[in-house]
Amino acid sequence: MTEQWDVVVIGGGPAGYTAAIRAKQHGLNVLLVERDELGGTCLNRGCIPSKALIHCAKVWHTVKNANQFGVNVAEANLDWDAIQKWVNRVVQTLRRGLQSLLQHQGVSVVKGEARLLGPQKVHISSDGSEQTLSAKAVVLATGSSPLKIPHDPNAPVVSEEQALFLPSFPQNVAVIGGGASGVEMAWIFNTLGAKVTLIEMLPRILPAMDEEVAEGLQQALKRQGIAILTNTKVSHISARQNKAIVNAGGEELEVDLVICAAGRKANSEGLSEHGITLNANGTVAVDEWQQTSVLSVFAIGDLVHGSGTAHGGMVEAERAVCGIVRQLGGEPLIPVPSSYFVPICAYTEPQALSVGLTEQEAKERGIDTEVARFPWRASGAAMTIGMTEGFVKVVADAKTKRVIGIHILGADATNLNGEASLIVASGVSIEQAANVVRQHPSLSEGIKEALWSLVGLPLHTAKRPNRGRV
Repeated sequence: MTEQWDVVVIGGGPAGYTAAIRAKQHGLNVLLVERDELGGTCLNRGCIPSKALIHCAKVWHTVKNANQFGVNVAEANLDWDAIQKWVNRVVQTLRRGLQSLLQHQGVSVVKGEARLLGPQKVHISSDGSEQTLSAKAVVLATGSSPLKIPHDPNAPVVSEEQALFLPSFPQNVAVIGGGASGVEMAWIFNTLGAKVTLIEMLPRILPAMDEEVAEGLQQALKRQGIAILTNTKVSHISARQNKAIVNAGGEELEVDLVICAAGRKANSEGLSEHGITLNANGTVAVDEWQQTSVLSVFAIGDLVHGSGTAHGGMVEAERAVCGIVRQLGGEPLIPVPSSYFVPICAYTEPQALSVGLTEQEAKERGIDTEVARFPWRASGAAMTIGMTEGFVKVVADAKTKRVIGIHILGADATNLNGEASLIVASGVSIEQAANVVRQHPSLSEGIKEALWSLVGLPLHTAKRPNRGRV
């Protein structure tokens, strides 16, 4: 193995493998070190298996309600073991694909435990062997770990990661944490037939999302049968005859299983010993190029945010590689923006999406806003699939007439992210975004309809036109 590397990337999740591939594409000599399986939490214990499980739940929901579309399904049965086989098959297939991709890109990969020894020194333990490597730059992409809630050792409590691979299906579940992961866990198990209670210590679920979207989803989940307790803190979880007793808000809740989705913490142990500055919450402090206080060391992904997103980490990986290339005297091939919006989403049904600034965030920044909404019940595309719950909400800067936020609750909202993000990130005006032709019928038209409402010319809603604004 080469002893001198241009770049050593520690961590093979989405952020790490993106950094490794981009660095190699810039002609750098790259080593990627992963102690477990390639793909990190996202592919193996997070995004991918959870979305595969969500799809299974949606298939089950569709089958149970197929009669409304004239399709009668007799004696449909839920097979948890078969669902688990599907989830594992998806993960294994993508893992093999990632291995082939890295090989094809020419990235050297070693499975082992890596730790920083100094600004340009990395120690690797692999298959009983020990070695120290030199690198001109080191990219830390070690991710995060689930936060744990204190509980009796015998209480049936699992993390959000473990909940994706349960050996048997629980009938009564408490989910602690009302962020995107917790909300998705609650929706999955409720849809598949469990009795679910979702507990959130803040006043509402999805606190990082637009308030109207979060409130709309909360009401939708309640109608689906999920009990939601907000402003409720879990004080202790005890065990009683193979059950968990959740003490929350002065009440006791007995369940078969507790799923802890109360957040994550950065895997930053030991970094401060090498002069790397950490924030108060243990995340790594970085500059606009993801560079740490040690100039040859860069940090990306959950290590920087504690609980971030895979897509945000991948953008940061590209930014870090650009910083490394510049540092080594080269010219980056990738034009990375100085600022960007990371979409936040929940893959429940209805789905939720937030891109850009919310009304509240705009207000806190002193921006006067104009806001318009389009209800999915007025959409032909939503009507044809029988999913008319929710709305599209557009937030614009009242002074510049630029679209600064798009927030969606409804069918397939997450797949409207590309259009929403492009509109917000490009800084186009309301009229420019509205004048783009969308096919009819399509859910994409919902964004167009909300945009037209902003200029006082709604097409498929009954709001009075404001002719003076055109």
